[in-house]
Amino acid sequence: MNDHDYVNFSQEHELNYILKKFDKRQTQSNRNILVGIGESVKASTGKSILKHGEFHPYVKSKLSRLE
Repeated sequence: MNDHDYVNFSQEHELNYILKKFDKRQTQSNRNILVGIGESVKASTGKSILKHGEFHPYVKSKLSRLE
């Protein structure tokens, strides 16, 4: 398991990386929204950890929630 492949929702720089990828502001509010999206995805998929490649499509579908 390569740690680089997985989203660490407790690290601001990882969340900022995702926000920057989608041209969204790197604010605490947006990071909180990403954490919420992550929790929702984990609950719906039954997974405890998410890879960047599987999480980013979910983020893309929720861009309207981000500033």
